[in-house]
Formats: sequence, structure tokens, C-alpha cells
Amino acid sequence: MGGANNQKFGREGDLNSDPADCFFIKANNCSGNIYQINQNKFTIQYGHHTSNRASQHKVMSIAGTFPIGTDIKEVDGNLIDQLDELITSRKSNKPVIIAKYPVSTIPFYIELHNPKSHSEFQYNDLSNVFNKGVEFRTQIASRIKIKTPDPFLNTLGGTFSGAEDAVWQSPSYLHGAICFRELLLTGWRGAYLADLMGLEDRAKTHFNGYLNSQVIDVPVTLPHLQDTALNLARSAKIWGTPMYSNGYIGRVPNRRDVMHHYDMNLVFIDQLLWHLKWTGDLDYAREIYPALQRHFTWEKKLFDPDNDGLYDAYACIWASDALQYNGGKVTHSTAYNYRANKIMAEISEKLGKDPSIYKKEAELILSAINKELWIKDKGWWAEFKDNMGNRIRHDNAAIWTIYHAIDSDIHDPFKAYQATRYIDTEIPHIPVMGKGLKDTANYVISTTNWQPYMWSINNVAFGEISHTALAYWQTGRYEEAFKMFKGAVLDAMYLGSGPRNVTQLSFYDAARRETYRDFADGIATGVRALVQGMYGIMPDLINNRLTIRPGFPR
Repeated sequence: MGGANNQKFGREGDLNSDPADCFFIKANNCSGNIYQINQNKFTIQYGHHTSNRASQHKVMSIAGTFPIGTDIKEVDGNLIDQLDELITSRKSNKPVIIAKYPVSTIPFYIELHNPKSHSEFQYNDLSNVFNKGVEFRTQIASRIKIKTPDPFLNTLGGTFSGAEDAVWQSPSYLHGAICFRELLLTGWRGAYLADLMGLEDRAKTHFNGYLNSQVIDVPVTLPHLQDTALNLARSAKIWGTPMYSNGYIGRVPNRRDVMHHYDMNLVFIDQLLWHLKWTGDLDYAREIYPALQRHFTWEKKLFDPDNDGLYDAYACIWASDALQYNGGKVTHSTAYNYRANKIMAEISEKLGKDPSIYKKEAELILSAINKELWIKDKGWWAEFKDNMGNRIRHDNAAIWTIYHAIDSDIHDPFKAYQATRYIDTEIPHIPVMGKGLKDTANYVISTTNWQPYMWSINNVAFGEISHTALAYWQTGRYEEAFKMFKGAVLDAMYLGSGPRNVTQLSFYDAARRETYRDFADGIATGVRALVQGMYGIMPDLINNRLTIRPGFPR
């Protein structure tokens, strides 16, 4: 052990985003490591020689315990790649420690801890500590249990349960378990997990935290302003502009003073409405009703100012980074708003409130989207329609256009079938193959057929494939849904570099390849595909109804 230098990596050392050797022991990183060895225990202090700015770094430490009788000594870190020479070497100015212990059939234990936050362990206590950890892990991994004839699927319960816990850090879901491990995005799809897994306490904590960050005392006093430092590509982060005004939900729970360049309201509100569908909790609905009203007012004024029922989309879905609609009329954001207004009308009625404004808006949206964005002679929804110039309709839809439309119930059964056939025939399909893999009928898909490549608009992503598979299940196309979902599972969890990993991007992504571990967006869409798709559990407890429509393949 050695080479500790307190360096923080740009992507936390995550898969294919930081150098593959970033956690390797390197001789130069061993400089300044100071060891204290006491029989079977050791402490390493580091941070003394981190960089030319070493004085800015705090001296850190890690302590550890090996089995009683372990021989621990310092050796020459310059020889880290020559094991035989390393073992017999002496301490140098770049030290590492090696530990020798005779291996037998009796289990032995090794622990590492931060001595600033945990007291010293005694070796005889480690078996009990380990067993408690196993018990805790088993409890988490058992939240979902799956038993099917397909062994590749039977591991998903523990996989998704553990991954959900990895992206939870009170008071909210994080963007990822390793990279993006931060309170970053209000409404990315991770927060669907709580209700899907029966964790109502986590759901409430997450939702309340972000509702407490909703702006309530900043009226609109300025026009739309663009950020000149970023080539007018984003809204200027100025309070009082339509974007950053009453109804806007900030990026950090329980704080109203932190802006973001995304519109995270849209997906966050969808998750919140799903929560009410899962729980039927009208007391909670009454409590948050004013916050919902503020959101709907904000969303309408900002993204449908001409009141035609068709909404612009401004950085409101996972693929948003390079999406540009230039104030146009967009299917996926319009579909989100249809579902939201429809459910808000239901809630209003249940609470004795006037539902008419939300009913009328839902009716306006459905009529407009069928008239303007449904391509009758082709059988799918357009990506968007320009709101300027010749008002051109852009027909080559991305998969998010199709799955959001179906997930938001703007379809009838035949329209859903037609739209999924568009994916069948127009979106690239990639067969999932592997050495020794006998089941070769499964596949993954790209998000679009758009060229040239640019990040976020033509990728092969686990979350996008899972959400599309869910749409196929919602359409009744169980066989294709299963092949697509299983293809994503095989690709990420069995054929990838990390067993049971929930990736962001696939090995088959031509530009980025397999990237990130346990990405929250993919975890949540994977669980949605499993629970609401393959098992067909569709809650509507607002209306005391639960529909179960399994989508098992033949």
C-alpha cells in the first residue's frame, strides 16, 4: 500500500473518464508518505508532497489493521512494478508498505479507516464488523427480489437495490455513485427510484428538499437575457429574468439562492406526480399544492408564452447538453406538460380545488400536439417545429421523443405502435454479442440517427435504451421490449468491464465507449422498465386503483 497524495480526479477516477491508471501505485506519488507501523497496525500520513502547492493541502491520514502475526515493512516504491525486487528491497525516499501473512482456509480480515472520524479497531472485532456489513448489504440487496426462468435477469434485484442505495445521500438522490457524486440536478431521473422501491421516506426527503429550494419571492422584472460569455447559448443567471423567478426550483436542496443552467422543474414535477400516484397521499398533495401551482405558472409563462399548447424545451432531459430547439415547439417537453396538467386536474378535484385551468391546458396540449407534431402520413411524432422563419417541422425524431410521448399518455394504442415501428426501422440497432453468449437475439439502440456526431445527441446509453424498452412494454410490444432491455443488461452488467454495473454509456457507443459506473439516470430507468414494464405494475392510488399488466416474453 502507498502512493497516497490526496489528488482529486476530474471524474472521481470513474470508468473511461479519468485515466485507467489513476488509482495505481506510482513511485512519484509515494514521496512524502510517512508510515507508522505497530505490530499488525499501520498509519500512513500523506499530503506533504502533493504538488508545488503542497502547502495548500491538509495532511491526511489512513489507518489500518492486518491479522495478528502479519509482517509489515516499508520497501522501495521505485520498484513497484518489479514484485520480486520490491519484496526484498529496503525503504527509500518513495516508500510503500508490504504485508506478508500466511494464507489458510481460515478467513482473515483487513480494514482501513480514517482515524479522524473513527476510533481504532481491534483485530478480534473485525469478524463481527464484517458480518454486520454483510447483514446490512443483504438487507439492501433484498429490497427487490426477482425469480424468472432467465438467470441473467435474476440478479437484477440485488443489482438495482445496491445501486439505488449508492446514489442516495440525504437529503437527495445524486447524479451518480462515483462520478457526479453531488447534489447536482433537481430532476434527472434518479428520484423515481424511491417510490419504485418502496422507500417513501427517501422520496419525501428528496421532494421536500427541492420544494424548499423553489423561488417564491422573485417576481419577473427583466426580459429574457442570454449569457454573452457563452455565445448566447444559455440564459443569463440573473434573478428576475423569466427563467430565474418565482416557481423556479434551484439546484441545491433547502436553498433558494443557487441557480442552474438546466430546467430541472419539468422532470422533478413528473417524479413528484408519480409519487402521488404511488402513494395516493392527498394530505401531502394538499401540503405541496401551492408549490405545484407556482411551477405550472412558471412553466407556462416561460415555455408557452403564445398559449398555443406547444412548449419549448430548454435543457430539460438527460440528452439536453447539445440539444437546441431555438424557442421551437417540442414533442418531449409538450408531452411532459400534458401529463402534468392532466394529473394536476385530478389532484385539484380530489382536494376540492378548481381543476378547470389544468383540464383546459391538457386539452389544448393534446389537440395541438396531434395537429402540429403528429406526422399522420408517416406515423410518428416530429422532434420539433421551428417557431421562427419558415416554421419547418423536423421529422427525424430521437428515441426520447417517442418514449416520452408514450410515457406521458398522449397516444392511442395504434399511434404508439406506429411510433415504435419508427424506432424499429429508422434508429440503428446493434446486436449484443459476446464470447460464449448463446442468446444473440438481443440488441441495443442509439438515441438518434443524426449526423455528424456531437456529445449527447447520438449515443448508446443504458438509461435511454431502458426508457425506450419501457415505452415498448407500454405499447404492448413485449417481445421487442424484452430483447432491448436484456440487450442493455447484458451489455452493461455481464459483458462490460464491471460486473453488474449500470453504465451511463455503452461499449457500443462509437464515440465514448463504456463510461461511468452506477449512473443514477440509468438505474432509475432500468428499475422503471423492470417494475412498470416487464412486471407491468402501474399505480394510480389517487383514484384507488392499481393496474398489473405483466409484459413477460413468450
